Order: sequence, then C-alpha cells, then structure tokens
Amino acid sequence: MADTSTSADKGTAVVTGGSSGIGRAFVASLHRSGWRVVTCGRDADKLDQLSQAFPGIHTYLCDVSDKASVVAFVALVSAAFLDIKLLVNNAGGLRELDFTQPDLLQQDLTQEIRANLEGSIHMTAGFLPALRASTPSRIIMVSSGFGLLPATRAPVYSASKAGLRSFTKALRRQLEGQGITITDVAPPSVDTPATAHYQANKISPEQVVTLTLAAAWRGQAEVYPGMARWLPLMMRLAPRLIERIVAKG
Repeated sequence: MADTSTSADKGTAVVTGGSSGIGRAFVASLHRSGWRVVTCGRDADKLDQLSQAFPGIHTYLCDVSDKASVVAFVALVSAAFLDIKLLVNNAGGLRELDFTQPDLLQQDLTQEIRANLEGSIHMTAGFLPALRASTPSRIIMVSSGFGLLPATRAPVYSASKAGLRSFTKALRRQLEGQGITITDVAPPSVDTPATAHYQANKISPEQVVTLTLAAAWRGQAEVYPGMARWLPLMMRLAPRLIERIVAKG
C-alpha cells in the first residue's frame, strides 16, 4: 500500500543515521515523497554531502550512543519542527567480536548496546511528546534478523537487536490507543558500506525501505524483507535447523 497522503499533511520525518546505508535510503524515499526530512549522524562531511544530494533536508550532528548528544538533538529538532509525525530509529553499528580472544575486557565491548539499543530508547523517549502532539504518527525501529536468531560472528550486535525487539513489543503495548503505530523491520544482510567486506546474498537498502514504509503506512507491526521473511515460519517448523543456518550468517 502506497503512502497516499499529500505533501501538505505529511509533516516532518526524523531519521537517525541518515548519511549512509538504510538510513540514506529512508532519507531519499521520504524526501522524494514530499516529507520534510530531518536526519543526524556523526560525520559532518557525510552530512554535507547528504544535504547536497537532497536539497532542503535538515541535518544535525549527533552521536546516538551518547545520551547528552541525543538530548541536545531532540531539543533542537522539537523546538524547530512542530509537526513530527515519523521517527525512524535507524542509527547503529555492527562489529564482529570474538570472545575466544584474550584481553577482551580492555576493549569497548558494549558499543552496539549503546548505539543500537540505548540510542533508540533515548530517541523514542525524547520524541514521544512531539509524536503524541501530531497523531496519527509512526515509529519505525530498524532491527535485524539477528535479533531473532543470533549470528556467531556478532554476539553483542545480535544481543542489542534482540533487546530492541523486546523494547519495541513492550512499547507497542504501552502506546496502544494513543495514535502512534510502531513498525519493527528485521532485514537480512543488506548491501551497505558496513557489509562491503562480507560475502553473502544481500538485499538493497532501497528494497528494505520500500517494504518498510509500505508496512508502516498500513500500521503493520513487523516486516521481514527478503530472505528474512522465512524466519518466523522456520523458527516454528525447524528451529534448530534455521538457528544453525543463521548462526553462520
């Protein structure tokens, strides 16, 4: 189902991590559809390039893993835009951490927890007043197929996405009847700069965004793009088999 609203009633969409990958595809699609797009990232040069590619969007520096940075971003955006109707919690990252290696405790082991989970929690809490004031409104959580079944190569990333899925389900129940719908998208491997080194069948960011926005406009709770669409069924029919397959992903 397409977004049939006119540019006059779409309002402002906030997309975190919009300078590359899935976030950039969200920015491009929403901008093309007539939304006023606000996005953030950590790299000023990439944000400048994004502004040149999509004239009229609004960009801000923000590190979603830093609560103080999120608080400042939310305050600026909420004061500047009074019609925030869509929040896309997309920013995050994936690292391959090997817990069989020595001296792990000397590393920052919880980076993905702060970026993927805490960042989305803080963004959601910060923008909920604006979203409530502009109902009907929507939140999109960019989760992962690894949030259902963990990847051996990325244990902390998988844990962060599993936590995000749990948060999303509980939040959906709390907000029931308040005019805010929440869509959780769990993509498989996506063809982004972050996965350029990894050889696998990958779905394009544009495909993820097209399916996700269509689901969000319908008020659909969950969407599984590409091969991820088989995960819920396989988890019921052959849980051990699908867990072994995804573990190698």
